[in-house]
Amino acid sequence: MRFRCCNLLPQPRRWVLGLALLWLAPVPPIAAAVGEAMPTEEAARAAAEVRIDQLNLAIENLARTDPAGAEQLASDAFTTARDQHYEFGRIEALHNLGRIARLRGQLQAASGYLIEALSAAEALADNRLIAKVGNSYGTVLERQGLDAEALDRHQHVQNLWRDLNDTPGLIASSINIARVFERRQAWNDAQRHYEAALQQYDAYASRERVPPQDVAAIWMGEGRIALRRGLIDQAEYVFTRALKLQTVHQDLVGESAARTGLARVAAARGDEATAVNGFEQALALAGRVGARAEMVEALTQLGRLHLDRAGNELSGVARRERLQHALDFTQHALQLSRQGESDRSVQVGLHQQLADVHELQGDSARALTDLKTAQELRERQFQEQSDARYALLANTANVRERERELIALRASSEQQAKILAQETLLKRALTAAVILLAGIAALLTVRFVETGRAARQRAATNARLAIALQAAEQARARAEEADRIKTEMLGIAAHDLRNPLSSIIGFADLIRTERESMADARGHAGIIVAAAERTLKLVSDLLESAVLDAGQIQLQQTPCDLAVLLADAITRVAARAQAKQQQIDFRAAAGAIVLADAERLDQVFENLLSNAVKFSPVKGLIEVWIELEPECVRVAVRDYGPGLSVDDRQQLFRRFQRLSARPTGGESSTGLGLAIVKDLVELHGGTVRAESEGSGRGATFLVELPRLQNPPLRMATAANETDPAHQRVG
Repeated sequence: MRFRCCNLLPQPRRWVLGLALLWLAPVPPIAAAVGEAMPTEEAARAAAEVRIDQLNLAIENLARTDPAGAEQLASDAFTTARDQHYEFGRIEALHNLGRIARLRGQLQAASGYLIEALSAAEALADNRLIAKVGNSYGTVLERQGLDAEALDRHQHVQNLWRDLNDTPGLIASSINIARVFERRQAWNDAQRHYEAALQQYDAYASRERVPPQDVAAIWMGEGRIALRRGLIDQAEYVFTRALKLQTVHQDLVGESAARTGLARVAAARGDEATAVNGFEQALALAGRVGARAEMVEALTQLGRLHLDRAGNELSGVARRERLQHALDFTQHALQLSRQGESDRSVQVGLHQQLADVHELQGDSARALTDLKTAQELRERQFQEQSDARYALLANTANVRERERELIALRASSEQQAKILAQETLLKRALTAAVILLAGIAALLTVRFVETGRAARQRAATNARLAIALQAAEQARARAEEADRIKTEMLGIAAHDLRNPLSSIIGFADLIRTERESMADARGHAGIIVAAAERTLKLVSDLLESAVLDAGQIQLQQTPCDLAVLLADAITRVAARAQAKQQQIDFRAAAGAIVLADAERLDQVFENLLSNAVKFSPVKGLIEVWIELEPECVRVAVRDYGPGLSVDDRQQLFRRFQRLSARPTGGESSTGLGLAIVKDLVELHGGTVRAESEGSGRGATFLVELPRLQNPPLRMATAANETDPAHQRVG
């Protein structure tokens, strides 16, 4: 079997549709206009606006089949709307330009278009338009690797759709939120939101209003998660449904993604011929519309297919040929990804794949070079994400500045109106004085009243100034406190980052010498990864603490089974416990259902379990159990470590507090984990406390959360049937 990389050219542009739509509104012929009045300026303007709206709608549908042609038409629509002073049409054209730039991998340009469109939509106070543009902007933020900002944007948009009672919009938001969780590899959360989107679609009476690409996106997301979990038949079923829908609607970008998914299913079943054919079809479709991300994915999967099959080749010649194919496809994918503004994580994965190929080819030097490049790209990705966040903040500041200018202009106009009214009143008074001498007395009376009113107004103004001065003083005090906390956080961060960064630099220097064997290099790389994970943990805790302090956490509460959440958290810390030969004994109670944000409670339980692993002795026991009370559910995590002194109990749950006891395995501690636990539990209306009989007697952490009195019947039944009564790990 022979393989080749496809050389693809974009499809010709489709001008006919756009040019026809520009003239959809009828223009009366000259002959017919004889003897009749010509259309008014208002009628001509209305006709032009209709043409612009129709053109924008056509561009929206054309973008996924001919992005290049759609881009030119969107530019024309933007220019026409701007010249006609039609703000709604101008915003829609900007939105289309942003969507097209995103599809073509031009993320910086997409961000610029969408930020401008979003700012203009907010100025119009059109919530439907704000939500529509916000959907696209959140997707661009996600592609830029700004997961937190993307999630915040999508949740804000979801609330707008909910206020508008717009089911298609809610479905789109659920899909976008699921994609962010999928990118973060939070598979349970991603599947939960995909299922929510599907349930909304199934219950919707006017399904024809839901865009076909959104329906296909639900099936594609469920297919990727099913494939990740090894559910091959389920993945094939939903990928096939998505492919049929995208083929009917000529969505070439979506069809390419669906064919890649089905090819991955074939590869998982060992059907190489079908897999290769599917990947090449996906590559050809993506090439026709210049969908760079889909082209990179198809090429990457072809490279991975040959890399995986190379180990099964008995012949040395066949093995070398396989590895060469893997190298060619992977390098082609890397070249394409560099041409656009794709997420750096894609290039990181490709360099790691190249390292695997070179290692199997026996070229350790190139493998090490690829690993180094992957690490450099990770660092560059962090920097780019930081730059993008600064740009986002700068844009927000500019928008706020424009809002302040608008408020000032409005206040100035109101003041001028008051002055004009006063002048008019004075003129009338003078006219009355000329006509009637009695007006003099009236004028004196008016002036006397005005003088008293002015005095009262001055007194009221002084009172308002005093209140404003007091508020300014309070704001200054808060700013000084925030500055003090920031300085303290920076000092702690600088101190705690020094050790892991020193380890990273030291062992990276050892690898850089290239005199190490591959085994030694892998060992050093493992130390670097561990140090980097410690650094990431510290930075994550600092950021989480800052977000909680700012009150910017928005809980996404749904009915949650605490037994399931705790079991998942125990699974995540099991490896650390086994490294210290510890056992985790878990006793669950059925029906422990609460209304909570599952992701945030996961964070609470993982922090408490990690704390127990840190402070438990080698070969120690950690006990976890759930108790049900009439009004609450109680979760307990007990360790038999050094316990808590009287001073420890007073400092517990405060930020940056290091207790007298030290981790038994020399692990690091940020001093933030328990403070974050307390804040998150209290956000859920719960409480957390610690009990200890003193130093050397261990400690028990107790979390109490309000119990959901009437849980969904399906969830309660599932909990009774599947909840483990007792589980031991380690």
